[in-house]
Amino acid sequence: MIYIIAGFIILCSLLIFNTLKFKPSKSLSSQIVLKDLDENSILNHLSQMIQKKTISYLDESQMDMGEFDDFKSMLDELYPNVTKYCEKQYIGPTGILYKWKGLSDEKPVVLMAHYDVVPVDEKSWDQPPFSGLLIDDVLWGRGTLDTKTTLLGVLEAAEHQLKSGYVPKNDIYFSFAGDEETSGQSAPDIVRYFKSNEIKPYFVLDEGGIVTSNVFPGVSKPAALIGIGEKGYLDLQVQIKSSGGHAAAPPSKTIVTVLAEWLVRLDSNKTKTALTLPVLEMFDRLGRHSTFLYRMIFSNLWLFSPLLRVMFSKTGGQMNALIRTTTSPTILSGSDAYNVLPTTCEVGFNCRILNTDTIESTKTHILSQLKSDYDYKIVEAREASKISPSDSEQFNLMEEIALGIWPNAIVSPYLMTAATDSRHFCEITDHVMRFAPMQLSGEELSLIHSHNERIRKESVMECVQFYCQLIERL
Repeated sequence: MIYIIAGFIILCSLLIFNTLKFKPSKSLSSQIVLKDLDENSILNHLSQMIQKKTISYLDESQMDMGEFDDFKSMLDELYPNVTKYCEKQYIGPTGILYKWKGLSDEKPVVLMAHYDVVPVDEKSWDQPPFSGLLIDDVLWGRGTLDTKTTLLGVLEAAEHQLKSGYVPKNDIYFSFAGDEETSGQSAPDIVRYFKSNEIKPYFVLDEGGIVTSNVFPGVSKPAALIGIGEKGYLDLQVQIKSSGGHAAAPPSKTIVTVLAEWLVRLDSNKTKTALTLPVLEMFDRLGRHSTFLYRMIFSNLWLFSPLLRVMFSKTGGQMNALIRTTTSPTILSGSDAYNVLPTTCEVGFNCRILNTDTIESTKTHILSQLKSDYDYKIVEAREASKISPSDSEQFNLMEEIALGIWPNAIVSPYLMTAATDSRHFCEITDHVMRFAPMQLSGEELSLIHSHNERIRKESVMECVQFYCQLIERL
C-alpha cells in the first residue's frame, strides 16, 4: 500500500511540475506602422468584385463565362499600376497569373486566392447575394469571405506599394483561379507553368486558417491559425443491390435496413485517431494559454492523450476532424415510389483524410463494414498534402506580421480540414502556408458556403494591411 501511495504522490508531482512549466513561450515582438489607406475606395472595389456572379459549377455548361471575363477586365480598371507594371497571363480555363518583377528571382513568393464562388439560394438571403451592399459597416455578398477579400487584399496592397515606386527584393507572383470550388484545372496548370520554367517558390500563401476566438478548449484569446498542411479528400459512391419487390410483402430485411445498419456500424466504428505534427504543435502553442486543468492535460499528453481522443470523438466538430479521417455520408437515394422496394440504394460519402491514412485505407474502412452486394466508384480523390515546417523563416515572417496586425493573438500552426488550391504547389516547394488574414467570429465563419455571407469593414482593412506589410518584407 505504501508503494501505491508513494507512486501516486510521484505521479501527481510530475503532472503538476509539467503543468507549471507549461507556460506561454515568449512571443515574437512586432512593431509595424499601418499604411494610410483609402477605406472608401477599397470597400467600393470589393463591392464591385462581389457584383460579378463568378459562380462555378461541376457542369461547366452552367457557368456564365461572361461574368468571369468581366471580372478579369475589371481588375485592369481597378488596379492600373498592377496592370502597368506586372506581367499578366491567363493560364488554364480561368487562371490569372501576375508577375511583379523584383530585384532578384532567388526567392520568389506566390500569393494566391480564388475568385469563383459557390452557388446561392437567393430566397434564403436577407440581402441580395450579389449586391455588394454596405450596411452598418458590413459588406454583404457571396465571396466576401471565400475568397474575394483576400484577392482584393493582395491587389490593393500591391497597388498601394506601386504608387510609391516600391520594387520588391524578390519576384512576387499573384496566382488567382476561377475554378477552385470545383477542383478545376487552373491551379494545376499554373503549377505546371512554374515547373516548366524551373521556378521554385520560396513560399506560397493561400486561403486557410483565420484569426478567431474560442476555438480551443480553455483558451479565450484570439488565435491566428496558419495551416501548414491539409487533409486528403475522397468522394466515394456506393451502390447496394437487391431484388426489389412489392412494399406490401417485404422480406425479413430490406435493402434500406441493410443500408441503415451499415451506416450505424460506421458511426460506431470510426476511423482510428492520430495526433499529427500540425495538431501536436497547435496543442503545444495554444495549450500553454489554456486554463490550469487543460494545461495539465496538454502538458502531459503521454498520459492524457486517450482522454482527449475520447473527448473530441464525443463532441465531434472541428476538434474531432483534426484527429481522425472523417467519413460523412452525404447523399442517399432509393426507390422513387412509396410502394416499390428499391433494387438499388445509393450512398455518397465525403471523406477528409488524415495524413496517417490513405485513399485506399479509407475506402477499405468504409466498404469492409458493408454486409451486402455492392458496386462502388471513386468520384474524386487526393491524398493528404505534405506538411510544411513551422520552424522556418517563412513561418516566422507570417507570425511576425500577424502579431503586428493582431497583437493580442496567439499564432499557431494548424491542420486544414478543407481543401485549397495551394496543395498543388506542394509539388515544387516545401513551404506552403494557408492563412486568410481576417478576424472572424464563430458566426461569421459559419457563413462560408452558407446564406447571408458578409464581412465587417474592419476585417477587410486588416486584410489589406496584412498584405501591405507582407509585400514590404518580400
